[in-house]
Amino acid sequence: MTATDAPKRPHGLPGRDAAPAASAPPARAEAPVAAEGIALDRDSALPLYAQVKRRLQAIIQTESLPDGRFYSDQEVCAMFGVSRFTVRQAIQELVAQGLLRRVQGQGTFVNTDKFDEIFGPQMDFQHQWERRGRPLSFRLHRFALLPCPEDMAFHLGVGAGQKVLHIERERQSGGVAISYDYRYIHPDFGGSITRPEALQHSLLDLLSRRVVLSHAHNRLEAALAGPEMGRLLGVPPNSAMMVRELVYFGKDGLPAMAGRSYSPGKSVRHSFTVALSGADFNAASAGTGHQMTVEAAD
Repeated sequence: MTATDAPKRPHGLPGRDAAPAASAPPARAEAPVAAEGIALDRDSALPLYAQVKRRLQAIIQTESLPDGRFYSDQEVCAMFGVSRFTVRQAIQELVAQGLLRRVQGQGTFVNTDKFDEIFGPQMDFQHQWERRGRPLSFRLHRFALLPCPEDMAFHLGVGAGQKVLHIERERQSGGVAISYDYRYIHPDFGGSITRPEALQHSLLDLLSRRVVLSHAHNRLEAALAGPEMGRLLGVPPNSAMMVRELVYFGKDGLPAMAGRSYSPGKSVRHSFTVALSGADFNAASAGTGHQMTVEAAD
């Protein structure tokens, strides 16, 4: 599966800085590749701190830093030739987004905490992120009636090549991609979802207006991102990721939606409960009982 209209990594736009650092400490010898040769355009309306923030975000996503320790304010000043005030503005926003954390007396660190997406009766991943204070946003890259791929046609129970609603979108938290999703909606329900809704809401919530969902089949597999998915997720091609194949069924036992999700291994883990007997099923569905966590490690 490929994304012909896939997103391009955003390029920073420039801004002004009134007080560049006159004598910043020398940068580390092992300065990250992402920062080499970067020039900030001081003639743009976009503030310099916003440009620095974008470039630091690219470093966080693509570079492996020893022990998760990030560059000091002085090193970032030297890296970009800007004032400490500008650097502090940029880093504070990254801290607010949860990408970095400050430890008094120790420095700045990449926040490596993974988010546990818990598989349950509602599969309410969007609400789980919101409850943890890390709301999701969506970037919609495709919303169209297209011929269904052969493997997804099998899962949906439709003829190969039959047109279905194809939704391709990126889930983000704090401006960082945490999942790239391909979804194929059965023709009976495709008309129940609009483009504006797909930009804001859980597709399961939207489908539930038309069909009573009963259960889902999920298959998890660890894999390497590869060039294409690495580009879409903004990670190196050799990064670990989790691939989730899914089919959701209505109460009548017929499939309503199928698809795949690709998640960077460093960002998300999947947790789910397994019922070990019929008597335990209701308790397990309520979120108690035996839980297993699956992750892809870098």
